[in-house]
Amino acid sequence: MKKIFLLVLFLQAILFINYSFGQSHSFLNSDSLAIKKASHDFEVAFNSHDAKSLAALFLSNGEFTNVVGASAKGRKAIEEFHAPMFEGKPGYFSFKSSTLKNEIPKITVIKPDVASVDVFWSMDKSFLPDGSESKNRRGLVTLLMVKENGKW
Repeated sequence: MKKIFLLVLFLQAILFINYSFGQSHSFLNSDSLAIKKASHDFEVAFNSHDAKSLAALFLSNGEFTNVVGASAKGRKAIEEFHAPMFEGKPGYFSFKSSTLKNEIPKITVIKPDVASVDVFWSMDKSFLPDGSESKNRRGLVTLLMVKENGKW
């Protein structure tokens, strides 16, 4: 009985070591820094009111859903979704004069190349589709980020 117990313990140790050290990727400090930079790049693109630069931050098949549930899938659709708002087009939410401020992201690693990222934000000078100002907006955006070809 003692030999069987030791054999089982030995096999578990071997399997654990192979699982733990056999992983081809690990989440590094450089990954954390790259994710924080991506959050900052989103803020910069938004504050530049540049729909093309904002859309470029997404995967080619990425999806964006706003706070009221409207969404766009794919870079081109994400760009087209944001362009009228950044231009201040009547009948749309307007971010033409808005300033977005992101807080430091909270990163939860799902897999070494997949992370859930929560970012609290605040925004001023935004306007509703009816033209009334929406002052001091605050919210939380959750990003599902994927590391593809070495880039977050």
